[in-house]
Order: sequence, then structure tokens, then C-alpha cells
Amino acid sequence: MMNRKEFYEYVKDNVKEYLPESYKDAEIKLQEVEKNNGLKLTGITIPNGNQRIVPTVYLDSLYQEYINGKDVDSCVGDVADMRIEAQGKAEFFDMGVPDILDYEKMKDKLQVRICDKEWNTDRLEDKAFTEHGDFAAYYAINLEENREGISSIPVTISLMNEWGVSVEQIQADAMMADRNRGVRLVDMTQIIESMIFGGTPKNLLNEKLDMETVENPMFCLTNESKMNGASLLLQEDIRKQIGECLESNYFVIPSSIHEVLIIPDNGIFQVSELNAMVQEVNETQVERQEQLSDKVQFCDGKTAVMENAERREARIEKEAEKAETKAASKGGIHGRLEKAKAEIKAKEVNKAPKDKAKNLAEVL
Repeated sequence: MMNRKEFYEYVKDNVKEYLPESYKDAEIKLQEVEKNNGLKLTGITIPNGNQRIVPTVYLDSLYQEYINGKDVDSCVGDVADMRIEAQGKAEFFDMGVPDILDYEKMKDKLQVRICDKEWNTDRLEDKAFTEHGDFAAYYAINLEENREGISSIPVTISLMNEWGVSVEQIQADAMMADRNRGVRLVDMTQIIESMIFGGTPKNLLNEKLDMETVENPMFCLTNESKMNGASLLLQEDIRKQIGECLESNYFVIPSSIHEVLIIPDNGIFQVSELNAMVQEVNETQVERQEQLSDKVQFCDGKTAVMENAERREARIEKEAEKAETKAASKGGIHGRLEKAKAEIKAKEVNKAPKDKAKNLAEVL
């Protein structure tokens, strides 16, 4: 059985046998592609003629199928099939390449993508991005969006320079485009019920809820397509709308890049418990490249200010300790002043009889 590197080289050396004649002169390349959260995948590119946009076929899952017993030549045939299937889409995108350099034509196709800043340092190096606390927002052009997924290209620093616009302008236009895609705040109970019984959960974003009547208060923030919707969290007016809806402060659970969960701060949950829950779910239920973060956020329902929940808790504790120390210090000084006053008063009392005696003697 071949190891991973040998398998990839075998695919590269033999895939032309399964491709049409138009691929005979293709310069086939293997490349390592860094995805979200440091995940690295191996892809193969097979150009067809003078195509400028060449699709990448990823080989990692095929290698796993080979390990599980699939014939290696069947795997190579699958790669060829995937490349042929992608040809039509590649030609369509290739035709639109000149438009990509026209910012006015592209700004409505922009989308904000959000990731954990610490997990993606290397990936962000060549991207146009902005920092938002624990998160970084980078940007993509969605060339095609449908139920099957999104075909997009990232906004790199070089593309931003070609456009001649600032990252702040890209951020503003991308956020507007995201708003136009639709924003949804949905009760998790209704989501589960819709999965069982059908129907569409109600969008609660513009509602004012009576939280006393909500049995299990947990909500999901995402977009209409439920793809890359977690980035809506970065929009201050949306955070404020959520606070108005819940009429309370709330925790933000970074469940995936596609959505975040909203839990009202009703005193039931401890930050340490929420952090542990997110970490466990990430490790057991969410694919690495789909993970958003393991850092729970706290949002003030009135001001819409969002910050790391753990750091906020530590800051509040520190401020409380500082206040206690200050109060104790103030109390000590006050005590010393009172003592000094008492001593002065005692001296005056001791003097009083002598003065009175003197006055009496003079009278006599």
C-alpha cells in the first residue's frame, strides 16, 4: 500500500490517461492549500489550454478511501471525473475574470468571512482583513451562490490594490452585501421542530420577546442561505437588535463559521461552563475548517459592545477587588482622622476646667 505522498504522485502521473485529448499538454501540479484554522489540504491542478482560472481537486478524502480499500486506479478516475465536471464552471468564471478587477461590479458580490484571529495568522498574511477582538474578518467575492454551495475567490492585498480601495471601504460594502443576503435570528426549539415536522422557523430579529415565556432560551444567528453567516455578528446594529429582542445582555457561542448561538445572560450559565461546552463540541462534532472559535463572547444588550466573556469576567473581578481595596484604604484614613479629632477634642475638654477655674478666680 502506498503512503500519502506516493498516492498523490501516482494520481499526478496517471490522471491524463482518464482525461480527454484537450488535456494532453497540461502541466499538472500538486499544491498544498491552507484552509481555515490552519487545516492544510493537498490539491491537484490540471489546466485545459489557456484557461486562466484552473479548478483545484482535493485529494485528501480520496486517499482516505484508498486506505479503506478502494482501488487506486478508481481513485485516479474519480479525480479525472471531478476535473471534467468542473470544466464548465471554470470556463464561466474565466469569462468573468476582467470584471473581477472592476470594484463597482464586484462590491455587491462581496461577503464577510470570520475566523479566530489566533488560529489563522498565516492564512491572513496575504488577505485584506480587519480585526474585531478575538476575530478577524476577511473578505471574498462570491462568484456563484446556490443550494449546493458558494464558488468564491478571496480578496487578497494585491486585488485590493488593483481596485484602489481601502480595506475599510471593502468592509463597509461587504457588510451591506451581507445585510442584503438576509439576516435571521431563530429560536433553536423552532429549528428542531422544523427539522422534524417541516415549516420555516420565524425570524425574531425585529421582535420583542417575553423571555419568561421562553422555556429554553437559545437562538441562532445566521443568514438566509445558512452559509458563512457567523460574520453577521460583527455588525453593531444587528447586535443591538438582538439585545432589544431579548431585552437583556447575552452570550455569543461561536458554534461554526456558518452561525453563532445566542444565550441570554439570565444567571444560569457560568462562562467556564460555556467555554468548556464550545471546546467539547468543536473537538467532537465540528470539522476543523468549519470551526469558528472556542472563545465565548459577552454582549451588552443596550450598548452592543461585545468582548471576550472570560476576560470580561476577570476584568470585573479585578475592578471589584480594586474598589474594595480603595474603600478599605479610604476607611482607614477616615478612621485615623476621626481618631485625631477625638484626641484634639479630649485635649480641649482637659483645658476647659482650667480655663473655667481661671475665669472664676478673676471674678472673685
